[in-house]
Amino acid sequence: MLNKRHIFRAILAATLSIGAGASAFAVPQSHFVMQAQSSISPAQAKSIAQSRVKGGQAVDIKRSGDTYRVRVIAPNNKIVDVYIDANTGRVTKVK
Repeated sequence: MLNKRHIFRAILAATLSIGAGASAFAVPQSHFVMQAQSSISPAQAKSIAQSRVKGGQAVDIKRSGDTYRVRVIAPNNKIVDVYIDANTGRVTKVK
């Protein structure tokens, strides 16, 4: 029959073993800092969008998660939304 002491020891042992195993797969904290610094700026997103819509003028930039949405007014006065991956700068969609 299990009592509170047995359950507590089992939970403690499991916690310690998970912690010891996780340290073997730990990623250095500097790795995450490097990823955060590698995202593109809003100004870069604007430049990318304007190069995609030739002669267009960016009028609005919004970031949602890892995606910039840049609104561009094309020379024919149509509004074009250009979606850009904030980490890579790659255009993912033009609408």
